[in-house]
Amino acid sequence: MKYIWAAYKLGSFGEQTDITQEEFNLRLFQTIEETDRTYIFVAPTNNGTIPVGMVSGTFNGPIFFVGNALWFKWASDRNKLESAVHFLNELRKEYVVVIHNHMDDKQFYEVVAKHGVIRRVGRLYDVFEDCPAQIWQTRKR
Repeated sequence: MKYIWAAYKLGSFGEQTDITQEEFNLRLFQTIEETDRTYIFVAPTNNGTIPVGMVSGTFNGPIFFVGNALWFKWASDRNKLESAVHFLNELRKEYVVVIHNHMDDKQFYEVVAKHGVIRRVGRLYDVFEDCPAQIWQTRKR
């Protein structure tokens, strides 16, 4: 929890509010309880192997819908790419994973797709006010 709190204090969760660590923990656990599953990405850094991000989502049959992905401020581009590829590669063994992204993140998902773990399957309108969302999916192995 100390790394997630540190990520919050550094602005990884967006704008900070004046709350205590205990209040933050309570809100985080409430948010996690609203999803079917939450994963913490860990990766090697100069400070050892530590959390670099988290993702949560919900299931609908064999499909895992990624609802929220968050990278901590100290995550390098390599940490992000390797964590995402590993996460998707593991989950696709049992599930079809569906992801939507803002066009600002288009390049990241295109690079992930080059590793063969996801493919773009279309666009979804009215998710974001300023652009359509791209839709990606894994394929079971």
